[in-house]
Amino acid sequence: MIQIQNLTKIYQTKSGPVKGVDNVSLTINEGEIYGIVGYSGAGKSSLLRCINLLERPSSGTITVNGTDISKLNSESLRRARLKIGMIFQHFHLISQKTVYENIAFSLKAAKTPANQINKRVEELLEMVGLADKRDVFPSQLSGGQKQRVGIARALANNPSVLLCDEATSALDPTTTRSILELLKKINRELNITIVLITHEMNVVKEICHRVAIMQKGKVIEEGPVYDIFSNPQTELAKEFIKSVVSFDIPEAILQKCKGMIVKVTFKGDVAGESVISDTLQKYNVNGNFLHGSIEYIGEAPLGIFIMELNGSKEEIDKSIQFIESRTAQVEVIQNGI
Repeated sequence: MIQIQNLTKIYQTKSGPVKGVDNVSLTINEGEIYGIVGYSGAGKSSLLRCINLLERPSSGTITVNGTDISKLNSESLRRARLKIGMIFQHFHLISQKTVYENIAFSLKAAKTPANQINKRVEELLEMVGLADKRDVFPSQLSGGQKQRVGIARALANNPSVLLCDEATSALDPTTTRSILELLKKINRELNITIVLITHEMNVVKEICHRVAIMQKGKVIEEGPVYDIFSNPQTELAKEFIKSVVSFDIPEAILQKCKGMIVKVTFKGDVAGESVISDTLQKYNVNGNFLHGSIEYIGEAPLGIFIMELNGSKEEIDKSIQFIESRTAQVEVIQNGI
């Protein structure tokens, strides 16, 4: 669907050239929701805007639906962009036009026959849940409703790709969840490939199938969201995940613990099994739970528990081996034995 090869974007500044995107290669599959995460200045917005050539890459190629769009002439690029919708952080609605007129504007710009516009706008209003807001102006809408208009406008010309530039960062948590549910519905029902950039790992957890983590213009980690959450490889990935799932134990509590403190990660179906209970019954150890929860990444459970094990070193070693045989990962945080 989208193939990015050795993409570099260099900006010329007064202090010299700056690489916004540094030799990035990614493959985004048809029909998936792909997240790109990074802090401000990481290069994620530059990368996203290169996909539809709002930013011209300095080198590298971008292939969308089998076409290298960087080689298209102006008219061919205009037609190609009709199939790449874009949702913006700050909505970019025309304040003097009604909701209906804002959506119709995209259709008119694409030279859609006049007798088809009304039917298409009505379909889109129904899809985004704004049928009753047809004739109101943007100033009369909430932030979430404005973003729904932006989504409808982006979908107007039946795109195969939807680019989301921090689409929820200006919204409150409840509205964010509703917008994410709408995007999941669009992806599921229309099979539209969605590329979403964000600095919020919770958004990735809720909606994305795969994710790339960017730092200083480079992709430093990439893969299925579940794999990144369950076994992050880079410090930045760990930092992002910690913002969603934190298992920090206060130092005062750790100092009181005399046994071995372990972090146990349960992946997939095993997260619902009685592994810890079986361990405590099988071996002569006592377990003290300090922290833990089961998160759902997509629809797959990921359980992470931190516990103190007390007993002889031999029994604790055996219990850890048993847990490891039933799970994917046991990490010793503090060894008080």
